[in-house]
Amino acid sequence: MKEKQEEKLYICKPCGYVMKESELQDVCPACGLPKKVFEQYKERMSPGRSKILHLDLHPIAVHFPQTTLVFALQALLINLFFPNFYPEILLGTAKFSAVIFPFTVFGAFLSGMIDGKLRFKSVTTPILKKKIIYSTVMLIASFFTPFLAWKGIDDLQSKILLLICGTIALICGIVLGHAGKRLMNIGMGGAVKIWGRKF
Repeated sequence: MKEKQEEKLYICKPCGYVMKESELQDVCPACGLPKKVFEQYKERMSPGRSKILHLDLHPIAVHFPQTTLVFALQALLINLFFPNFYPEILLGTAKFSAVIFPFTVFGAFLSGMIDGKLRFKSVTTPILKKKIIYSTVMLIASFFTPFLAWKGIDDLQSKILLLICGTIALICGIVLGHAGKRLMNIGMGGAVKIWGRKF
C-alpha cells in the first residue's frame, strides 16, 4: 500500500502566514501581498507535536475564562449603577459566571502548560515562567469568585469584593494575552515527551 505523501507547506515571507500548497491563491490571505512572496516551508516539529499544536487548544481555551469573567463584571457593574434594572437576571448571570469561572481558568492553565511543553519542550523559559506566575494569580483569584457569589451577591460588600477579585483576574488575563500572542507561531523543532509519551 502506497503511503500518503505529505502536502508541501508554503510561508509568506513578509507576514509569516503558513498554508498548504493546494490552498495557495494569487495573494496571501493574511496580508494581501502577491503569491510570489511565498516560499516553501519545512515544518521543524515532529508530526505528533505539530498536529496537537495546530488544534489550537490553548488559544481557544483562554477565551472561556475571559468571556465568563466579562459577563460577571458587566452584570455586576450594571446592577450597581442600575439596581432596579432586571436585578434577578443580572445577579443570576454574575453568580453563574462566577461559579464556572475557576473551571474555565483551570482548563486554560492546563492547556497552557501542555502547549508550552509541546512548543518549547520546557515551561521554565523566562516568558513561560512569567505566564505561569500570572496564570497562578488568576487561578487563585478565580477560586474566590464562587464563594463571594454564593455568600450573598445581593450584599454590596460582596459585589465590591467580587469586582476587585474579577479585576485582578482580568488584569492577569490581559498580561497573559500580550505575552502569549508573541509565542503563537514559534517553537522548537524535533519531538518531545509528555506524560511518558513521545510526540
